[in-house]
Parts: sequence; C-alpha cells; structure tokens
Amino acid sequence: MRRAGRPGRGAAGAVPVVTRTLGVLLLVMAGSARAVAVSAAPTAQEPPVTGTADPKRAELHARLERDLALLTDRLDGVAGYLIRDAATGETFERHADAVFPVASVIKLPIYLELLRQAEEGTIDLARPITVDPKGRVEGGGVLEKWSEPYPALSAAQLAVLMMNFSDNYATNVLIDLVGMERVGRRLKAWGIKETLLRRKMMDLEAARAGRENVSTPRDMAALLERLSGGQALNASDSEQAIAVMKRNEKTAIKKGLPPDVASADKEGELDGVRCDVGIVFVPAGRGPSAPTRPLVIVLMTTYLGDDPAGEAYISDVTRAAYAYFHNLALASRYGRRIEP
Repeated sequence: MRRAGRPGRGAAGAVPVVTRTLGVLLLVMAGSARAVAVSAAPTAQEPPVTGTADPKRAELHARLERDLALLTDRLDGVAGYLIRDAATGETFERHADAVFPVASVIKLPIYLELLRQAEEGTIDLARPITVDPKGRVEGGGVLEKWSEPYPALSAAQLAVLMMNFSDNYATNVLIDLVGMERVGRRLKAWGIKETLLRRKMMDLEAARAGRENVSTPRDMAALLERLSGGQALNASDSEQAIAVMKRNEKTAIKKGLPPDVASADKEGELDGVRCDVGIVFVPAGRGPSAPTRPLVIVLMTTYLGDDPAGEAYISDVTRAAYAYFHNLALASRYGRRIEP
C-alpha cells in the first residue's frame, strides 16, 4: 500500500521480467504473497490445565516432555527448543536461554527490519538496487550462479531471494541497506537482547574472531510471537512476511508435518549446526476452511556429530509436538473430540 508522503512500496511478489529465466523464477516466487492472510487463532475453549488440576492433561503433557527428552538425549549433539501454543500458552522448553549459532535463521530479523523501515518511509522496497557481481559470495541461493550482467533488483525482490532461497549475496546487499546496527537496536527495543547480527554471510574471518550470528530459542520464539500477533509489523506486512515464509520448501519443520498443514518458518545450517524456527498453523477442525491456532516452534542444534541427524531430529520433534497440539485442538477439556 502506498501512503502519501512516503516512498512507493513494491510487493515482494510483484516482479518484472528482467530476463527469461530470472523473470520466470521471480514470478513463481511471487505466488500469493499478498493473498495469504495470517490465520487467526480462535479463542481457547478452556484455559491451560497445569500441575495436578487435571491429571489427564498433566499425563499427556508429561508424556510429550518425556518423548522430547528421549529424542534430545539420543541426538549426537546439543539441542535447545521452545515450543508454545499461542492460544493457551502451554510451553515445552529445553536450554531455551542458551545462545546458539543460528546460521540463516538470522535472515528473519533482517527481513522484518527491512519491512519495518519501509513502513516508516526510510526505504523504498520498489527502488532498483544495482547488484555488483564482484561482491557475490558462495553458500547457496540464486545470485551466486547468475551470469553477468546482473539485472537491477528491488529490495522486495532481494528479500524474496533471501527468505525463500536463502540467498547469501542478496542478504549481504540487504544488510548494507538496512544497517547491521539498526537491526540490533530494533531487536533490543522489542526486548530481544541475545539475538546478535555481527557479520555478513560467509564472513569466515568474523566467525573465527568470535563475531558469530547468534540467538536463543526464547528470543526467536518472542520474535515469531511478535510477528504472529501483529506487534512487529502492520497487518498487511505481517501477512506478507508469513506468506513468504510459508513458501519455503522441504524445511526440517515442514518435513515433520502432514503435507496439508502450513508453516511459516526459516531454517539455517552450518557445519555442526542445524536450526529451524517458525509458526505452525495447527488445524482445529477438518477441511481447508477449518480455523487454525498458531504453534511457535523454535529448534536449535549445535555440536552435531552428524548434520543430517540434526535435520531429522528437528523433524521428529516437530512431528511429536504437532501430534500433541493437534489432538488438543480437536478436543474438549475432557478429551472428547468436538470439531467446529
């Protein structure tokens, strides 16, 4: 939406065809970024049951805690997680305040800062940005393999490349645009204090010097809850950000979900590190029109002896958590399934 007195905005999906291949690619990425709305969480039928107030619910909760502990203890590495039902506040956590390297998960706060600055009128998402081939970096994405001359791409287009294709070069261009320090100040203003953007993508010297990009499960859960609750961005941009994240394919979280269940997540990987953070939209009924309730899932692993095992762990934890919360979403406080 364009507002008087501020630069024009470009939707992340509105992409001109700059070349045959890139045009097709970005048009596919366009999809329905503006058409997919944030699923509203229905009011919980009952407040969360804790302790021994309801031994049935306490037993179910304890069973999932044991299952998550078994999965985590079997992992050849160290994991931290925070899983919370936004409708009831019921939470499962382990090492939720431990600081982990988060790899490409750090692109989420960069993306939110970009959209927020656009809302404030300091960035025009539609303005073309010259992409210098000499500055490209390796490590994944589209621009790494693109041939010169690069077309001019807007910040909105670079953001889609960053979030949907985890493009490291696009990310570095956007870091320069929004400012590393401004990302940090925004996070601290939101009460998110342990999430630090301290280097560009693939800057190994900075990583060796200890300037790693880090966060905690609790921090990332708080950021996702701000996004889901409309506290990070306005309603339109919240919808856009969630729609873009929903289009990420074959993430570890998505692999742990039924194919018809949506999740808006961002994963990251480094040697010995696998992370995935997102919002899972748990159906509270049957069919495509059933209401959903957001489930925040933040999973971080490090010291992995086997990287694929780290990805499988994230999928397994997601699968277990989803089964538990989906069961509750369909049931009354007594356990009877009463679907809308």
